[in-house]
Amino acid sequence: MAVICCSKDDVLSGKLLSLFGESGVVFIPDIRLLGKRNLAEGEVLVVDIKHSKIPEGSHISLPIIALTVVPTFPEAVMLLQRGIRGYGNRHMRQENLDQAVKSVKAGQIWLPPAIISQLIASVGTENIDQSSHDILSKLSRREQEVALYVTEGMTNQQMADKMYVSLRTVKAHMSSIYDKTGLRNRLELGLRLKEDTRFVNC
Repeated sequence: MAVICCSKDDVLSGKLLSLFGESGVVFIPDIRLLGKRNLAEGEVLVVDIKHSKIPEGSHISLPIIALTVVPTFPEAVMLLQRGIRGYGNRHMRQENLDQAVKSVKAGQIWLPPAIISQLIASVGTENIDQSSHDILSKLSRREQEVALYVTEGMTNQQMADKMYVSLRTVKAHMSSIYDKTGLRNRLELGLRLKEDTRFVNC
């Protein structure tokens, strides 16, 4: 897998080199140098948007992770609507960066947990439809409770506090929910239960 990195940040560059090796990372000083080139299969573009702006007004169809100093919800929504597949803090932990690159390479969206919670919570509160009831019918009562808390944008710790259980118990419920429903992550679960198409095509 090749990662193309457009950043002047030495810490970010070092993390990418540590994760993917010198043969797995290509550094470019400016995103405009890519021109109209399409990324090859398995390539992911990591862009530090402080140093290299993503062209305005374009819808991006490439696997891009946009990194910034302080991720914000409005910026995340704007970038998702433009086709960005990942977004986060450019100084995120190395294991999170690895997870972000692998998720985007696999065609998934990767966002910081706080942004995911805000995104799910921002989706309308319209009634849950039949397909959502089908999902919930596969779950135990406690798993249903956890799933519905996800739609409210709660973090695992907030759920644990509200349910008077350990964080580990909530994580076990989340894992069981994914296994039973075939859904891959909390964003997919929250949006599926909310059934609001505003963000499904991001």
